[in-house]
This record gives sequence, structure tokens and C-alpha cells, in this order.
Amino acid sequence: MPLHILERPAFTVMGLHIQTRPMSPDIPALWPRFMSREAEIERPTEQGVSYGVMHSDSPDMSRLDYWAALAVAPSSRTPAGMETLTIPGGHYAVFRYPLSGLGAGFGEIFHTLLPGSDYEQVPGPYFERYNEAFDPGDPNSLVEIYLPVRRKGRPS
Repeated sequence: MPLHILERPAFTVMGLHIQTRPMSPDIPALWPRFMSREAEIERPTEQGVSYGVMHSDSPDMSRLDYWAALAVAPSSRTPAGMETLTIPGGHYAVFRYPLSGLGAGFGEIFHTLLPGSDYEQVPGPYFERYNEAFDPGDPNSLVEIYLPVRRKGRPS
């Protein structure tokens, strides 16, 4: 299966941040807390779209930074208890999975699709994009996953 690759400009997200581990129940538990505060974020740049941003510097993925966030202008005021993060621009592999299949989807991406392609992940944040059609109450609602990549054998 060929990967769908697109180029995205850098953008800034703002929201709640936790340090956890992959697939932790802390991640879905963060979303209701974030949703109760998202109105505090002034002038999001994408109406009806939210982001789940992940980043890990640990080689064994034992620690994961996760943000439940909205895209904002870089100069936006940050409400108390929230943080901002700039997502670098570049090439991203894009995948779509139903909400109920996210765990299996990440396994397929990292163990089958990416290793079997001409691309490799590059360091930096990757993210889930929940578009305006996403319904958190529908397990079949689609989630987009964006993974920063480069062609194998090319320098960063």
C-alpha cells in the first residue's frame, strides 16, 4: 500500500499537556478535561478541528508527551494551565483509522506500513487530527494520523 505523503507548513497548537506512556488510559481521560476548557482558547485557526499531539524522546517509547489541543496563531494568549507547541513544517505520511481502531492502526503504521514503504519517520511530534466531521460518540468516526517522514536514505 503506497503511503499518502503531503507537505504541511509549521503550525502552533495550544491545549492541555500530560506526560504519560503510549496507549495509557491517561490519554482518553485528558480529552474531557480539555473539552471543558477549550472555549478559553481565543480565535482558533481551524474551526471545529482539534489535535492530539504526541512526542517522545525516549528510544523505547516509555515516556510520551501528549497534548489535547487546538491550532492557534503563534501570538495567541495562553490561558493558565495550558501550553503551546509549534509543530514543524515538512513532509507527513497521512493515515485514516476509525476511532475504535486507533491502537491497531498505530501498530499497523509502525510495524507494517512504514517499514514496508520508501519512507521513515523523522524525529519530532506526530499528531491525530480530529476534523469537523469527527464525532467522539461514534466509534467508526475517522481520525487522521500525521507522521513526519523522509525518504529512506536521505539526510534530515
